[in-house]
Amino acid sequence: MGKHDAFEALKRRAIEENERACGREARERYGDDAVDAANERLASLSQDEWDEKDQLEQAIKERLRAAMATGDPAGDAARELARMHARWIALHWGEGRYSREAHRGLAQMYLADDRFRAYYDTAAGEGATEFLVAALESYLA
Repeated sequence: MGKHDAFEALKRRAIEENERACGREARERYGDDAVDAANERLASLSQDEWDEKDQLEQAIKERLRAAMATGDPAGDAARELARMHARWIALHWGEGRYSREAHRGLAQMYLADDRFRAYYDTAAGEGATEFLVAALESYLA
């Protein structure tokens, strides 16, 4: 398998895993068209765009830890965290599909779903999910 084929297989696996993990809830909340468009968006990413998405994801975790240390979900560090998260969401959904309202809804899903809680709390410490959501709510208000 060549490098291009391996990259295409990696994207397909990631989309399939995401669909298994939260596809049903996302489809109920946002509709089939939105989820299908997001999946198509991810499938169309170039290697550079995919790498940017992955690097941004890691940077968000680091920024979340740093912003939590300030204790201020409306402060400068938290606002930068929220901007980074908005960029990460736009990479997934596509620039034209991103909206502040949908981003707010996603944040609420983070609180309601133990899988998201575990993801952020494992990455940045207990309470990270609540802090991230508070930062997003402040930024998106």
